Amino acid sequence: MKKFAVLAALAATPAFADQPVTINFAAEIGGQPFACDATYAGLGSTGAEVKGTDFRLYVSDVAMVAADGSRAPVTLDESDWQHAGVALLDFEDGRAACANGTAPMNTALRGTIAAGDYTGVAFKVGVPFAMNHGDPTTAPSPLNLTSMFWNWRGGYKFVRIDMVPTDRSEDGPKGWFLHLGSTMCASEGKTDAPKAPCKSPNLMEITLDGFDPVTQTVVIDPADVVASADLRINAPDTSPGCMSFPGDADCMTVMAKLGLGYGDVPAADQALIRAR
Repeated sequence: MKKFAVLAALAATPAFADQPVTINFAAEIGGQPFACDATYAGLGSTGAEVKGTDFRLYVSDVAMVAADGSRAPVTLDESDWQHAGVALLDFEDGRAACANGTAPMNTALRGTIAAGDYTGVAFKVGVPFAMNHGDPTTAPSPLNLTSMFWNWRGGYKFVRIDMVPTDRSEDGPKGWFLHLGSTMCASEGKTDAPKAPCKSPNLMEITLDGFDPVTQTVVIDPADVVASADLRINAPDTSPGCMSFPGDADCMTVMAKLGLGYGDVPAADQALIRAR
């Protein structure tokens, strides 16, 4: 009887119970916390002073990494910030220089993970192809923001970090914007979704080893990414800053530092995201 009771108890206990996990993020510019009423000096190749006017990004395919390199997927909780494995991180609050933003903010991922010992975290910056080219006016939150969307052909802006030099001339560019998204997408028109993945999906793959979500934070800082770019000027006949599209001279020193190849420039180690 005792043996049977023990076996029955073991059979009723899940072999791998899920545990909650929260991954905290912080936005910075040049090592200083991002705020909509702050200015940041010494940025880019000419040491520009800028105001930050937006700071948002989508992440997906979140996983914790074990010591042997295996990955355990994080099941993100459903909320206004997280849907079907895609989350929006939003560090602007819609005030001061961020007037085109929204008041609510979200600086963490929340979900569950199989119980275990993990030594790192991995995720992608971006929206998977299957969810990237829908209609944001009918999509569930957080995919319902038209300010984070180009068009049906291009899909969502995976990263939107907008900076405006404080000393720009009246006839100079409106600002220097870092917008990352999929490019070279084939469809009949801008309002038509592509039927096959884009030639340049531009999904950043991030792996941070030695990361403990209990004691550490994931830091996002574009300063090193734009270190060789002149934030006070803009290449003729292109959008302000680097928006990922081919043939933009302002992207030549930037995309490689996002871990992405660009034209003839090969990908390098990404310099946008680190653990602290």
